[in-house]
Amino acid sequence: MKNNILTVGADLGNDAFKIIGPSKRELFIMNILAPWHERRIVQEDTRYPLNLLEVEVKNKNEYLGKYFVGGMAYNFNKGILKERTVADRHTGKANDTDTLIVLLTSIALSLLKPNTRKIHEKIVLGTMLPTEEYFKNNRESVSLLEQKLKGTHSVKFLNPIFNSIEVEFEIVGITVQPEGLCAINAIMYDDSGELLDEYERNYSERTILGFDVGALTSDITVIQNFELRTFFGIDKGTIDPLNRIIDYLKTEYKVTVPRHKLDNTIIRNEKLLIYGQEISNLHEICKQLIDYEGRQLVEEFTSKTAASGIQLPDIGLIILCGGGSLLFKEMIQKHLHRIPMIFSNNAVMLNAIGAWKNANKIKNEIHNNSALGFAAATMVD
Repeated sequence: MKNNILTVGADLGNDAFKIIGPSKRELFIMNILAPWHERRIVQEDTRYPLNLLEVEVKNKNEYLGKYFVGGMAYNFNKGILKERTVADRHTGKANDTDTLIVLLTSIALSLLKPNTRKIHEKIVLGTMLPTEEYFKNNRESVSLLEQKLKGTHSVKFLNPIFNSIEVEFEIVGITVQPEGLCAINAIMYDDSGELLDEYERNYSERTILGFDVGALTSDITVIQNFELRTFFGIDKGTIDPLNRIIDYLKTEYKVTVPRHKLDNTIIRNEKLLIYGQEISNLHEICKQLIDYEGRQLVEEFTSKTAASGIQLPDIGLIILCGGGSLLFKEMIQKHLHRIPMIFSNNAVMLNAIGAWKNANKIKNEIHNNSALGFAAATMVD
């Protein structure tokens, strides 16, 4: 039965979910939700199926309803757009229904097969929670997330491009880790969960920090001699400079630009058009505000690291990851330049890759068990 179990890794990002499917296919889905409604469209743009996610979702025996997810929600929200804000920094993800709907949709999407109308799979899921939420109240959120996810779920894709595909999947195993630890696993361990020789040779006596910069928060993981020492979170992320830029555009141009649109514009170095006119100095303004918030982030990082008993000269390696690292990379490297640092070419997907490796390790530990359909093999690190 083990060979029939698939593995999925999921990074529940505040701005976007990053998913690694069974074949290691990477998916990037905006974390936006909106109520479903009928639309009048003469000709649909089918070039980007990820922007056509209109779904009907069931969580175990509970009907959750019909929704637009990701790019679909962004384009057809009728003003009812559910995205996370600064106020959501401490509301948590484990008990959030919107997070659950986007996650189940993302998992189902990763399981799609061509020319198949009904899909049934068993999966082991690797995922994560923000550090502060993970450890809060004796890991209460971890238990809650496990309870919600263990069992059978179904997602029906309503857009004609998907030919009414319905995906039913049973989560038979789940591993949950603090954000940031997954990214370290992605870098330092192979697909079977074994430490890579180069790290064992070169970093065995070093203090290694995972610095995971997210949208709302950042997470720090501290490892010494390949043993976990501590974790801590920072209430800073990409939302801080982005909100400053949004406020600037409101003041100077009397327009409100969605955070997701602004984030993509900056990262891709694209033009931002307001009523057909380009904001010519946008990227100079963005750099000033990003640099300012980057300095604040580094100061908070230095302070909290010292409070954990670690001085900067003690750090032998920083693994910089997370979608936010794309915005703050230059400032972090500038102010922490004396510390050896790894910046992955795939920093955005690094947590999801680590989660997939964690799931793969659990899958390999599951033996052929006739009771597997009823008893989940769960590992919480």
